[in-house]
Amino acid sequence: MTFQPLGQPGLPASFALPTYRPDRLTHILLGDYAAVIEAINRMEVLRYCDRVAWIEPIPTGRSGEYISVMTRRLVTPDD
Repeated sequence: MTFQPLGQPGLPASFALPTYRPDRLTHILLGDYAAVIEAINRMEVLRYCDRVAWIEPIPTGRSGEYISVMTRRLVTPDD
């Protein structure tokens, strides 16, 4: 699946979602820039993930909306 902004100048031409892998979970944050950053920071404080695991939020092409993605390996009882 590819995310394509609405053709506004200065926006990325496309954004490809990570390839599906059954042993991975992909998190997608979509919203206001400050809210996306706050959610990323909270997940780091909770020790769920490192902040650097997220892609830098990019504009979606809709007014004030940003997207960020993080993929993490699923933990199984054998790990």
